[in-house]
Amino acid sequence: MTRQEIGAERSTILSWRESGLLFADDPQQSGLQYLRGLASGEVLPPPVAQVLGIAVETAEPGRVRFTMPVPGFLANHLGVLAGGILSTVIDAALGCAVLSAVTAEQDIVTLDLGVDFLRPVPAPGGPVTVDAEVVHLGRNRGLATCRALDEDLRLCAVARSTCLIRRKSRPAPADSPLPEEPGSGTNR
Repeated sequence: MTRQEIGAERSTILSWRESGLLFADDPQQSGLQYLRGLASGEVLPPPVAQVLGIAVETAEPGRVRFTMPVPGFLANHLGVLAGGILSTVIDAALGCAVLSAVTAEQDIVTLDLGVDFLRPVPAPGGPVTVDAEVVHLGRNRGLATCRALDEDLRLCAVARSTCLIRRKSRPAPADSPLPEEPGSGTNR
């Protein structure tokens, strides 16, 4: 097969803006306030959301709606949206559903994610819409489920996630030295 038979070369430019203050850095801001700021455009989304075009459409306590465009460069070998990319927007929506329901002093991290793919999403294609809601909110864990719909509002995936609810804490800077592991054999 020659290069001409394969098709024209295409390219895309990925760009994003630095987010500045992180959600975890603001002890007064609740997850719901943060998500509503993302939805209104008052808060700059994190880089991954900017690059993939993930947008918060609505945010209510325990419920969110996210959308994501499906450009052709996100296609897998079958010509449909890669499952890992769909899982990314699903993970974001599920975690943010839990985030929308916790107090201003709390943050969340995903503990597990289970996705059942039901129908392929054509790429390129219209946006994927993910509606996520909290099913259970405990003291230190939240469980959320979601439905992902394609541009024709056909169900393409269902998913669930458990999130750890924790006090907000700032992650260590990327340039900070990691603590040595016990038994590493290094003496100081």
